[in-house]
Amino acid sequence: MTRLLLMVVVWVVGLAGVAAADEAEPSKKRKRVRDEVIEIVGRVEPGAAHVISGAELERFERDDIHKVLAAVPGVYIREEDGYGLRPNIGMRGTGSERSAKIALMEDGVLIAPAPYSAPAAYYFPLVTRMSGLEVLKGPAAIRYGPNTVGGALNLLSRPIPRKRTVSVDVAGGSDLYGKAHAYYGESHDTVGWLIEGVKLRSDGFKQLDTPGTTGFDKHSAMIKLRANTRRTRPVQHDVELKLGYSDEVSDETYTGLSDTDFATNPYRRYAATQLDRMSWRHWQAQLGHVLTTGAWSLTTTAYRHDFSRDWRKLSGFGAGDRDLRDVLAAPTAADNAVYYALLTAEANSSGAAETLTLGTNARTFVSEGIQTTVRTEHHWLGLRHDVRLGTRLHYDRVDRVQRQDSYAMQNNALVDAGMPAVTSRDTRDATTAWASHYQHKLSRGKWTVTGGSRAELMRTTHRNALGGPAADQTYFVLIPGGGVVYQAYADLGLLAGVHRGFVPVSPGQPDVAPETSINYEAGLRFARSRASVEAIGYFSDYSNLVGTCTFSSGCTAEQVGSESSGGRVHSYGAELLASTELSAGGVRVPLRLGYTFQRSVFQTSFTSSNPQWGDVASGDLLPYLPAHQLNLQTGVRGRRWQLAVSARYTSAMRDVAGRDDAMASEFTDSALVLSAAADVAFAGWGKLYATVENLLDEVHIASRRPFGARPGAPRLIVVGYKNSF
Repeated sequence: MTRLLLMVVVWVVGLAGVAAADEAEPSKKRKRVRDEVIEIVGRVEPGAAHVISGAELERFERDDIHKVLAAVPGVYIREEDGYGLRPNIGMRGTGSERSAKIALMEDGVLIAPAPYSAPAAYYFPLVTRMSGLEVLKGPAAIRYGPNTVGGALNLLSRPIPRKRTVSVDVAGGSDLYGKAHAYYGESHDTVGWLIEGVKLRSDGFKQLDTPGTTGFDKHSAMIKLRANTRRTRPVQHDVELKLGYSDEVSDETYTGLSDTDFATNPYRRYAATQLDRMSWRHWQAQLGHVLTTGAWSLTTTAYRHDFSRDWRKLSGFGAGDRDLRDVLAAPTAADNAVYYALLTAEANSSGAAETLTLGTNARTFVSEGIQTTVRTEHHWLGLRHDVRLGTRLHYDRVDRVQRQDSYAMQNNALVDAGMPAVTSRDTRDATTAWASHYQHKLSRGKWTVTGGSRAELMRTTHRNALGGPAADQTYFVLIPGGGVVYQAYADLGLLAGVHRGFVPVSPGQPDVAPETSINYEAGLRFARSRASVEAIGYFSDYSNLVGTCTFSSGCTAEQVGSESSGGRVHSYGAELLASTELSAGGVRVPLRLGYTFQRSVFQTSFTSSNPQWGDVASGDLLPYLPAHQLNLQTGVRGRRWQLAVSARYTSAMRDVAGRDDAMASEFTDSALVLSAAADVAFAGWGKLYATVENLLDEVHIASRRPFGARPGAPRLIVVGYKNSF
């Protein structure tokens, strides 16, 4: 807290008089087709921007952010555990690994544990407690940073209700799934408050060779307090304090299956993973002030996030010359058979070479800062001006301690091998960043032109307690961009935009240049009262693509956090979002179609230590980016009931860089997953709902990282009750 207080003092001295507006504030001029569907935000906004409304979130009652975002074109996901506990989200050809290439925010504040120093998002807020989501791509994402290549995702927490509200939501389902969600809040003339709590749990769908669960237990609590001036005053002040706590204990693993074992039982888990467990805690505090007067608005927010985690998981063998991935790729090979027998407990350990190594990744993160932006709208010289100017002072840090413990497999159980623990890593990385952005939108008649830029000044430090040189870097980057919208007709607008993409380098990488690109887009938007279409094509010309090593991508403990350059890459694609609604006799039938086509191609040849790249030849495709994604939603709704159905298709994805004609073992499976949801409301008595995810119980390999084939989630049936008083 001392550093945060010091930053506040510096902020007040250096920026006295600078005004602000919330960094993630979307345009207030939205073209709404219906309140239940994904909105296209602002017909005159640069870049593609969408809002997933609260009504849409409630339609399928999903707790998995992957399943929620699958409906948005241009967004890519990689399933890992089937529940979305560790999201992998990318946009417009950026890698999805741990969502590290996009800007993640909650209420306009960066929420990755260390957004600059270690952006891999092992923490992610529960989507269950959100009232909406904003997805911004292209030039629309420049204001948010620091990552501006693909886009930004802003989660909107529940606002303090205008009148006294009590809400409860309880549900149960397959694999002893359970949900308990409740909140209470109210507002008066000058004060308001909200208290909210969520509990989610499941025994898991995977089946250990030994007794034990493979599920999770998660909790989240939030308090909001607001004080404001009376609404009749010409100058409005709102001060809001948000405090939050979250935790998770999950019996998850990084170890998948051999293809043969997957074909026999895709939900099996080997005995050697019986001790794997993730546990984490997250605290957040956020204090915001909003000043509004006439055409001016000012928002200032100070924030602090603390996150700590320990993940104990199977990582290798005592011999040190056998990789889990290699063993699972060829378990019957003569030099792999003994290690496969240890994984499955078909044999007991004999000697130090036949022990199993469990690595505990202990991480502690801090993220804090203060941000402010000013927004004004006025008319001058026959033009309408919409100006936003903002800045942010931010500090984050990650302490990494990696410990390796040896266990012996004895009679189906892992027992301490009696060998000393080995600390293989003890580092501290930190970043201090000063960022500013300016955006100016000019409108006249049918034309709207938007231009602006983002500036980032960063200072990074790296320290290694086990030895090795310290590494300090300071660098500056300017990120310009803009777009134009021509409203050809009242219902039809044409758009085009260009912006610079940028992803900062993590601390301790003096030989790696930041990721940079020039990104282009063009398309059209059509909107009438009951129909809308958005079609956009994009092209990203990377001058340098950067790959970051994570354990989930198959890197070793020593490689985690290291980065490597991938040279030039061309990424291009097309996004389509269309929706309409039919009605007859008091019954409505919504239809919504989302489609994404994408290709990302290396333009240079090289050899990389990043296991997802390896030996790359010019013309190779990037891994874990599906060429085709399709999402179709429809249903039927009456006055007090509704039935919704969704179909999600994802084409096969490469596991490593290469060509389309590679072996099947280098790909995930294509998948068509159907889901359904229904609810019926009783006047004054709330509503009953039921959802079925993966209706046809589709079995597919969703990922092969880091070790072996990993399944998508099987059929999940949930029945619940919800009421608001």
